[in-house]
Amino acid sequence: MSLIKLAVVFLVIRAAIFSSSFAQVNEKGLPFIDYYAPSDYRAGSFNFNVIRDSLGIYYFSNDDGVLVYNGLDWNLIRIADEKTAFWLQQDSKGTIYVGATGEFGYLKSSESGRMSYVSLMDKLDTEYHEFGVVWEVACTSRETIFRSKKYIFRLVDDEITVFHPTSKEFDVAFTVRDTVYSRDVEHGLVYFSEEGMHRVPGGEIFADMKVNIFLPYGDKLLVGSRYDGLYLVADGKVEVFQTEADDFLKKYKIYHGCVTYDGNYAFAAYTKGVVVLDPSGKQLQMLDETSGLIDYQYLFVGMYDANNLWIANGVGTSKVKVLSPLSYFDRRRGLIDVGSDIIRYKGSIYASTLRALYKLDQSPNAARFSRFNQQDFNEVYSLDLLEDKMLIATQKGLITYDNSNFEVISPLPVHYAKVARDQTKIFCGTGEIGLGVYLRSENGWNLIKLSGMNEPINKVVEINDKIVFMTKYGTLGVVSIKSNNNMPYLKLEEQYSIGSSDIVLAGDRVLVVSRTSSFFLDDENQIVDQQPLRLSNTPAKIKQLVGIGDGKYWLSYQDNMRINYNEHVTLGENGISATGLAFGSHFHVSSSFADTDDVIWFIGDGGVVRYDQKIPIQNPNESFKCHIDKMIWGKDSLIFENGFNVSSVKLPYDKTDIRFTFFTNENNAAGETSFQYRLVGREGEWSDWSREFKKDYTDLSAGEYIFHVRAKNAINQISEVDAYHFFVQKPWYLTNWSIFGYIVFLVALVYGIFKIRMTSLEQAKNKLEKLISKRTAEVEAQKRDIEVQRLVLQNANDTKNQLFSIIGHDLRSPLNSLQGLTDLIHHYQVEQQPEMVDEMVNHMADSVKRLRHLLDNLLTWAMNQSGNFKINPELIKIDYFLQEIVSVLKESAKSKKINIELRGSSGCLIHADRNSLSTVIRNLINNAIKFSQEGSAIYVEYSCDHQKTTIKIIDHGVGISSDKLEEIFELTHSTYGTNNEKGTGLGLVLVNEFVALNDGSIHVSSELGSGTTFTLEFPNK
Repeated sequence: MSLIKLAVVFLVIRAAIFSSSFAQVNEKGLPFIDYYAPSDYRAGSFNFNVIRDSLGIYYFSNDDGVLVYNGLDWNLIRIADEKTAFWLQQDSKGTIYVGATGEFGYLKSSESGRMSYVSLMDKLDTEYHEFGVVWEVACTSRETIFRSKKYIFRLVDDEITVFHPTSKEFDVAFTVRDTVYSRDVEHGLVYFSEEGMHRVPGGEIFADMKVNIFLPYGDKLLVGSRYDGLYLVADGKVEVFQTEADDFLKKYKIYHGCVTYDGNYAFAAYTKGVVVLDPSGKQLQMLDETSGLIDYQYLFVGMYDANNLWIANGVGTSKVKVLSPLSYFDRRRGLIDVGSDIIRYKGSIYASTLRALYKLDQSPNAARFSRFNQQDFNEVYSLDLLEDKMLIATQKGLITYDNSNFEVISPLPVHYAKVARDQTKIFCGTGEIGLGVYLRSENGWNLIKLSGMNEPINKVVEINDKIVFMTKYGTLGVVSIKSNNNMPYLKLEEQYSIGSSDIVLAGDRVLVVSRTSSFFLDDENQIVDQQPLRLSNTPAKIKQLVGIGDGKYWLSYQDNMRINYNEHVTLGENGISATGLAFGSHFHVSSSFADTDDVIWFIGDGGVVRYDQKIPIQNPNESFKCHIDKMIWGKDSLIFENGFNVSSVKLPYDKTDIRFTFFTNENNAAGETSFQYRLVGREGEWSDWSREFKKDYTDLSAGEYIFHVRAKNAINQISEVDAYHFFVQKPWYLTNWSIFGYIVFLVALVYGIFKIRMTSLEQAKNKLEKLISKRTAEVEAQKRDIEVQRLVLQNANDTKNQLFSIIGHDLRSPLNSLQGLTDLIHHYQVEQQPEMVDEMVNHMADSVKRLRHLLDNLLTWAMNQSGNFKINPELIKIDYFLQEIVSVLKESAKSKKINIELRGSSGCLIHADRNSLSTVIRNLINNAIKFSQEGSAIYVEYSCDHQKTTIKIIDHGVGISSDKLEEIFELTHSTYGTNNEKGTGLGLVLVNEFVALNDGSIHVSSELGSGTTFTLEFPNK
């Protein structure tokens, strides 16, 4: 035997003298485990290690490449030639390095954030390419180490250095305190520095030992040997680290290990499971097939947050909540059937199911329930304490248990039982429906019932000399015990129907929590101090309310989607409020029990859950964040992924079907994470909370958009908001050049209509003159009548001539302006000055608007003059009618910074022609805008009574002089506005005529320099 082997034997014998401490007895159940099978992630069965990046995304080295998991969705990154990835490691800069079969490299993001593998083999001399497999990758602040059996490759500043083993091969490589350690087979432990590879003092003892893991242990190095257990190395000395799991680790072979979040150690035994030890070597927890793990090749164990231990198997991967405050009991821990109640009796936890009674047997690792009654109670409903006995309500009666014997108090079925404080009464739900009280007497227990009660009893609370009960169907009642001729009976004092609720004693009052509020019952049995609930979700059904002291409670309820919530709440001046501490929808709660030492027991159709409130439910030092994972355009066009920060994109207007997916950095309870989102530019309000991790949008119009998303986790924390900014382009027919074309077409159309109308008027004039001459020559005897007709026709002729003069004057200016603007546009196009072209187009648009306004008034007036304008009266809701007109004219007012304000009461109706009345209102408001100063206001007021409806248009503009008020409704040349706006001269003529056509009247009052008020009055018919 060599000296090295003798030394090892000596150290083992010395360490064996150290006696292990007795394992701590506890009542913890099984940890919650999320198992991910190959069918879940759609890749190879073997996973070799797990890492997590700063976004909370997990990466797995896998048979088929690198698996990526963001807590909600899986993706696979292929390695060159679809080789197996054996190890992943992230350096301080966030780069993820990969060791694979005959390959090593790193992951790199494209411009869209898509991750892909980049090989480093081109940086390695070809003579070293035949190295087999890179089994581990280890990173420090200075270097990245790739370990194969044949060589170790060190990457520093994009250059690779090759290290050779002394004689045989390298075995394992891990980073401890920013230093990479390895084993040089047949020579011992080595470490790497900037100067190269060095031997670890005392490490030669491991020359012939298979080493699988290096971990920090204070200022020492903890070494895990596959077959020989654990050792501590420091200052050239090696000592055996004796633990309570030594036999387990040696028998089932240490394969990997890690330091847990709370400073303990977890070791994966290749063929059995995972054991958790504290720094003294005491065994804290055993995880294996009986815990719910897949019993096949435990290859890796790692921990990246306050609760979850990741275990990589030969078949899939498991996430174990080892430090979670929650543990549970189900069939694997002896509890069978639907749970009904739970209590502590004489130091032990007892649970009832619908079929049997169970007692919790304590053990060092995981406690277990065992059935202790052989009798058939048919169904067991509730548990309580009666003096030194346990009271059991069953279908076969009311039964007591004293740790050895069962005794039947009453053979009648009891669905609920609660012992009074004085131990002389038992309040119960009798049979399937009804309330009763068992009274103790010298002869045993006598039952009295509440007459008329036909609902199942859920809960009873005793306060003073009263009994408060809650039924399954939401009836809250108060009962007292009375006596008549020494015969006791139950009297119903008060009754309320409040829906799904629960009750609990809060000091000297009864607290009631319903679906919408909390309140108390006072001494007069009246509801007082009612306050709305302030919970994280809206209850649809209240399940359980259990007090834990100091105004603190646990409330279990369901929402409309039948999702279960269990929230820690406080009772204050404003009623019941959630504290933010909660756990999720593990099962349907039937009952609960507040134990000592901040432990709450919940029982239901999923078994029993033990909740230790002293243990935080998540890492308090890690901020909860939500990230946009992907943006997908169309069916499969990827804009970005992996939460990558990319610049804004512009989508074509005809392809706007997009999908966003998102995730959080918290993997503690991903299935209970809910999301809220909104698309600014389309919807301003946040959506309802949803557990969907994607959102689709279709048929987006042109414009600017910002997608927002945030998340809420299992303890009701709301994350920071993540956002992405993008655009949808305008269609071609809304571009500037298209608008310019529309304007040119409109100008040509206006000119053509004008020419046709002028020709028609000229023909009418000639025809009229001929008719007058003929009539004058033929009927001399009717001279007087003819003279009258002549005067009428002369007046019409004068009006026509004056109209032609106005039209000729008012059309010439904008047409000349359009001609000049067209010449300028041509000039600026030649000079390649597009900004000036845009400005000229805007001027042309203004000129066309004035021409259009003139043409509208001209055609309307002409139709009225020719008798072709038809009046179609109807009942019009004046408020909506005026709102439509004002909303259109507000844009015109904006150019002069004028505010148009609508005043009046709703419900006013007017009997008039909609088109002609619209022309009247538009002309009056346009005049008010035209003659108002910039920054002033225009008021449109309306009112009505039984006789008439009144509309007023009030401005504070330049006003009208008294001498011009008399001819304001006559055909005259238009005047210029405050900004030199040009009118048509026809507006008020049309207003006056159309008001008269609708049986209305118009009045005007004005003061020069102070403004003008037009008042319209229409009779109510």
